[in-house]
Amino acid sequence: MAATTSKDLTITFQRADGKDHKITIPDYKDGITDVEIKTGAQAIVDQGVFEPDGFALAKVVGAVRVDTTKTDVAVE
Repeated sequence: MAATTSKDLTITFQRADGKDHKITIPDYKDGITDVEIKTGAQAIVDQGVFEPDGFALAKVVGAVRVDTTKTDVAVE
């Protein structure tokens, strides 16, 4: 059975109302650096294009790379 791998980048922001908001970006590029992630996340805040529930994203709280490998199990 073949294994499949998915690579997601989840960035957590704090909204203007103090609540957290997460954005997950699938298939992040190989070799992306922490600095590139931080710069890109800050650009999302600075551009103000997202307003979940009517609240602007105020700051970047954190980010995590999630690499998942799935392998089918033969059951028959």
